[in-house]
Amino acid sequence: MKYGVVYKHKPNNKINGTFFYCFEYFQFLKKFVDVKFYIVDISEKDINLISKIFTEKYTSNFNDVVPIKIIDLYKLKLDQTLILDVMTFYDCKEFLTNQIHCYSNNDHSMFRYKNNRTVTYYGSYSQYQKFDIFSHIKFNFDIFRKLTKNGHGVFISALNQEYIRCNINRWQQEFGRPIIIKKSHSGQGNMFEHIDGVHYVHTQRDTNNRIIPEAFFYGKTVTIEDLHPEIDSIKLRYEDILANGLKNYTLTEDDIIIQAMIGNS
Repeated sequence: MKYGVVYKHKPNNKINGTFFYCFEYFQFLKKFVDVKFYIVDISEKDINLISKIFTEKYTSNFNDVVPIKIIDLYKLKLDQTLILDVMTFYDCKEFLTNQIHCYSNNDHSMFRYKNNRTVTYYGSYSQYQKFDIFSHIKFNFDIFRKLTKNGHGVFISALNQEYIRCNINRWQQEFGRPIIIKKSHSGQGNMFEHIDGVHYVHTQRDTNNRIIPEAFFYGKTVTIEDLHPEIDSIKLRYEDILANGLKNYTLTEDDIIIQAMIGNS
């Protein structure tokens, strides 16, 4: 059997949550099967950037990560393929083989193959995710690096980056300590070593937010500035973790997607 995690690189959003999820699932799957992480259409420069950031964030190294051209995916003849965003799936679907497992992070047309290839969709937020099987997307906390220091900054997170830029001065006065924001084209290693709090500004739908579970994992203070009425992963994850801890977001061997990939479903 040939196993692969596949992700299509996004040059305009090089450092993003899906990339981290893919690496974490890939590292977890390595416990059970011989699997590779195929990154589609990524440059050598960006591979070096991602490798540096992942090495700073995780205890696992960047081995078995394979840059590949989209047209070469079909030649792999993978038996089991894991994809964690629908954009990657729809861009690559004609080059995939056999059984594909796709996390429906956004709404889509529920494409089905008309030959012997199959795709199974997973999701947990029925308001905006179409799926066959219910499953939260989870975190491989086992490979998260322990913090070597604790800073006193506040990380401001929002999908609307313009709103952040326009309000930095207000937050600096409000929090009275350094403000840190996302650097989507360069990154900054393990950002949690530089902060003691996360302030999430809810300006629009956030489909599978990472920053809130990670902040709770590292024991950081989490505050939410709620400017958007939709019930999405922000409100649901925040309230769930306050009530139940991180158990619903921690990757384990009995996870439905892991079991499907290794052939035990």
